[in-house]
Formats: sequence, structure tokens, C-alpha cells
Amino acid sequence: MNLPRQACVAVVLIALCAGMRTSAAAQWGIALDVQRSAYGGSSKDTTTNGPGGSLRPAKTQAIAVRVDRHWNRLAVGLGVRVARSAAVLDAPDIYVGIGGEFTSVEVLPEVRWHVARSSKGAALELYGGPVIGMWAFEDFGNRWVPGATVGVRGAFPIFDRLALSLRIGGSVLRSVFRDGELPQGVVTKPTRRSEIALGLRYGR
Repeated sequence: MNLPRQACVAVVLIALCAGMRTSAAAQWGIALDVQRSAYGGSSKDTTTNGPGGSLRPAKTQAIAVRVDRHWNRLAVGLGVRVARSAAVLDAPDIYVGIGGEFTSVEVLPEVRWHVARSSKGAALELYGGPVIGMWAFEDFGNRWVPGATVGVRGAFPIFDRLALSLRIGGSVLRSVFRDGELPQGVVTKPTRRSEIALGLRYGR
């Protein structure tokens, strides 16, 4: 899976959607986020009595492109997130890459609810929605990784319709591994992801 090609396709498709002319075009917005993600779970070593270790994706950066539309306090949106991450062994006193690499493309429908706005135009929103992910693990092929995400979003106007966007949230996904890919005694667990993203949004 070619990550730059997937990213370019996602940007083009979402830009085309954002460019649709409707009678309420001023309510549409488009955003580009750069995200930093950290992972937990994914698998667990059951062969030890202690906390054991796990195989999971490493911390990584991601790019997300989103379009959205507002109705007063409510907004709905659709995003595409692309990322690459190494596979790592995380155990007591051990943190090491084990070879292989994940490439992921996720579709992120979401609903946002406006909860507060300052006199300067800064806004605070809650967001949530499903995660529809296609992950590829080097040498092991593709797999669907569905899940859900929730978080908070702050918007800070820069000028006219351009605003700085800050997102802090988390996701719970199906394990990014399949049983046959793990050593004996290591079982799959849901994948947890914490994420913080900074970006720009253009629109109303």
C-alpha cells in the first residue's frame, strides 16, 4: 500500500466534496490535521505471571483531511486518516522494534456538538463516531480494523474563515493483529489509541 498515493487520493476526493456548490455552501468547511498518536493493548503475553508484555503499533504521526457541515450547535463530518507505524515489543524494561510495518487508511464519520464559545470566537466541541480502518501489516497482508473514537475539539479563529483546530481524543479499535501472526501464548486484545492533533480549518 503506497501511503503518499493514498494521501493524495484522499485529499483530492475530499476537496471535490468540499467544493460542491449548494444553497448553503457557507456552512461547509474543510480541515487538515497533523496528528500524534500513541497505542496500547493490541495483544498480551499470557505466558508470564506478571504484567507481561505486548506487541503493538509504535507511536506515530498521521495526517487527516476532513469535511464538515454545521447546523447551529450540531456538525457532521467525514475524515480520512493515513499513517504508518512500526510494530514494537513493549514489556517491563524492554521497548524494541520487532520488524515489519503497519500502513493504515481510516474513514472517520463523526458528529460534533458545540458546547461553548468565547467572546473572541473560540469554540469548544465534543466529537465522536465510528472508525472504519483498513490496515496492512508488512508480509501479512490487509485486515479491517473497525472501532470508535471520542474527544474534544477547540477552534481558535485566525482571520475571516480560517481557524486553528486542536483535537484531543482517544479510540478503541479491534486488535490490529490476527491470531496466526502472534507467537504462542500471546493473545489479541483491543487496540487503544490516544491522539492529539493540530490543524487548520477553512469555512464558516
